Amino acid sequence: MNSRDNLTGSILVSHPSLRDPHFRRTILFLSHHNEEEGATGLILNRPLHQEVPQLPGLPNVPIFYGGPVGTDRILLASLQWHDHPTVVAFRTFVGRAGEEIIEEEWHPGLRAFAGYAGWSSGQLEGEIADHAWLVIPPSRELVEMPCPVDAWKNIMRNMGPMLHLLAEAPDDPEKN
Repeated sequence: MNSRDNLTGSILVSHPSLRDPHFRRTILFLSHHNEEEGATGLILNRPLHQEVPQLPGLPNVPIFYGGPVGTDRILLASLQWHDHPTVVAFRTFVGRAGEEIIEEEWHPGLRAFAGYAGWSSGQLEGEIADHAWLVIPPSRELVEMPCPVDAWKNIMRNMGPMLHLLAEAPDDPEKN
């Protein structure tokens, strides 16, 4: 990775060898990346099987574990795949639930996240250099993620036989 690369908008996929329980087998959307400021992202494949209580004018909004930072707060964000041009539209909504006006155009892809992931300056670059993360471009399937629970293993199956094999290994081989 070139140190000047800005990875904002990329997808981070944890390598099968990453054991940190906060990030084990996760897929993140990197919402901000700057070499001097660090990076922030949201875990896309850890649904909490809850919804934000019905907010006026909003559809039911599923809640995901977004990462280990600020888990006592809920962040509303919309991630949308656009075909022309091919891009991920991303917007966060700040403020107390119900106080923020969320335009209808942002309702599709609206999700709530308990917490977020954060890296200090140079930390993410070091983790990528150590092969803790695979950096891949976003796709419609990853942004819309119809089956979050299976998404990580599906990516590993498509990344080659070695990663597929590592992904199938049990967390604790002694319990195999």
